[in-house]
Amino acid sequence: VEGVKAALTNYDDLEVVGSQEIEDLGESDMGDPQTLVDFVTWGMESYPAQKYALILSDHGSGWPGGWSDPEPVEGSELFLIEIAQALDAIQQISGRPLEFFGMDACLMSQVEVYTAIQPYARFAVASEETEPALGWAYTAWMGMLAENPEMDGGEMAKNIVDTYIVD
Repeated sequence: VEGVKAALTNYDDLEVVGSQEIEDLGESDMGDPQTLVDFVTWGMESYPAQKYALILSDHGSGWPGGWSDPEPVEGSELFLIEIAQALDAIQQISGRPLEFFGMDACLMSQVEVYTAIQPYARFAVASEETEPALGWAYTAWMGMLAENPEMDGGEMAKNIVDTYIVD
């Protein structure tokens, strides 16, 4: 939900969002790289962990980038160079690369994209083709992660790809 920080809670009813709202941030420009840095920094400070995964989900356009937000600024979009700069800022804050970086978006599995993000994540997954509107099979692979929270980013990436193919 845009503009809301929530504590995610596991629910069996997929028709209901039952997570507790922590804070309403109001309208945020999701096409602004500083918004991404601020959100990930908040997450790392609020929920310290040994490994971090970041997944961006929206429309991708390959090497130019993607992740557009028509409000509050028309035409706001995260370009690949801005994503890389945001990931660099996040790494400077955390002192280490992400364990996993995912792009649940069309056309993002290109050598230019992986070259730009390579210094900032140990493992990454993206699609070189278009994706269905539902995107990844989150319930399936996140269930695997819940059963084995010690898995590394490589195993998580494999599970994302395998469950995407099945679903």
